Amino acid sequence: MPQGPGNKDSNTIEQPRVIDFNEVRAQKLDEKRRTTERIFFKHLLNVYSVMGHTSMVPIEFIDISEEGCSFQIPYDPEKPWAVESTEIPLRIYFSQDTYLEIRVNVQNSRPSIENNRRYVRYGCKVNTSTSSYAAYQQFVKFLRAYSENAHKDLGDVSIFYL
Repeated sequence: MPQGPGNKDSNTIEQPRVIDFNEVRAQKLDEKRRTTERIFFKHLLNVYSVMGHTSMVPIEFIDISEEGCSFQIPYDPEKPWAVESTEIPLRIYFSQDTYLEIRVNVQNSRPSIENNRRYVRYGCKVNTSTSSYAAYQQFVKFLRAYSENAHKDLGDVSIFYL
């Protein structure tokens, strides 16, 4: 007897699907956190890597955590980014003349394309033994709390200047 779309094969037992709302909520919060971090890094902070004690190279943070971070730099075959040092200082500028320095060790790198531009992405482990690590750790905690509680400005409230 032919099976129609509404008929079920008697040999197939359909398992009920259980959705773990905590897992779904955690995934949504992680997506929101990453998006918030990217916006925060692109528009409010400037991040540089110090190369050789004489110059700074702008980098773009992709993601940060208390243990590590990932960032990208534009790919330039004429001037490849040197990763020969075991520990790389990164400066996170909160204003034009103040920064928080963290030190990282590159664990991996890979090519990336974003908005039709070539980049090299680096995954790093943060050195937790530096004196600035406690401030960095609090900064990461702030970003996590901010991303969980931030709201998108929809322009629904007028601003009046007195």
